[in-house]
Amino acid sequence: MASFAIQNTPMRRLEEDLQRSICSVCVDRNADGTCSLKARHECALFERFPQIARAILRVQSNHVQDYIAAIREDVCHNCPNQQADGFCRVRDEVRCILDRYLLLIIDVIERTREPILSRGRPL
Repeated sequence: MASFAIQNTPMRRLEEDLQRSICSVCVDRNADGTCSLKARHECALFERFPQIARAILRVQSNHVQDYIAAIREDVCHNCPNQQADGFCRVRDEVRCILDRYLLLIIDVIERTREPILSRGRPL
């Protein structure tokens, strides 16, 4: 995965935080806690993680709809599952990991913004 940083937080650390928070409750995990997906690219969360993180970090709002709009604009519009009219069968069938775990994803990524704010660095 890329070694660049988002707002001074290494991408790998964000991924690890998400793995701890999301993978432990994901419906795609096996009974032993391991991932049932055969390849990492099968998980939209990690395949599209840089776009997801950027979309969330560009929003500062108390309304989840603003985050959803950012995800739709920055991530979903490039997804092969979404049709030109914006309809997505995967999302409609509640199989989209981004929709299923969006609140947890936002929480993990937003927590990386807090230390930056407390140090007084600009976003």
